[in-house]
Amino acid sequence: MFDKLKAATQMAGMLKDLPKLQAKVEEVRARLAHTKVEGSSGGGAVKAVAFCDMRIDSVMLDPSVFRGLSSGSDADRAYANRLVADAVNDALTRARALMADEVGRAASDSGINLPAGLIDKFT
Repeated sequence: MFDKLKAATQMAGMLKDLPKLQAKVEEVRARLAHTKVEGSSGGGAVKAVAFCDMRIDSVMLDPSVFRGLSSGSDADRAYANRLVADAVNDALTRARALMADEVGRAASDSGINLPAGLIDKFT
């Protein structure tokens, strides 16, 4: 019974802080909108750079990837496509992680204690 009461109290506190938290999230998003992170795949053969607002800035392919593509085989093209997708996904994962970390830090600095899973909802 006390656990439910404690959870309800925490929820009420979070709802009270929601406008403050939303403002902090927007502040963090604006600050990180031009921050870049890099992801890679294939041991660095493909690199992708993403902004923390989930936009891709660039994708760079090592010349060895181009040589593999020049053979024209379906398997080589599929492998190159997978490398590009993996590098982009790695960059976006890193961008989300940085955003979540910064939102969590901003909330904590503002005296708002959020459960870890909830922070992901704001990023």
